[in-house]
Amino acid sequence: MDKTESIKEFKEFLSENRENLLKFAIAVEDLPADDEWVQDDEWDEVYKQEVRKNGTV
Repeated sequence: MDKTESIKEFKEFLSENRENLLKFAIAVEDLPADDEWVQDDEWDEVYKQEVRKNGTV
């Protein structure tokens, strides 16, 4: 399966399951400041790379 087809299928999945995903999602603002996930800077680097590569996240 090529990258374009995978992205298309993922977008369809998100669209079809939006309500269920939102039901279980947690806003980062609702996490405590000392939460391990909030303090992990690995995602910051991922976002920076996406901006460099695509101009947006």
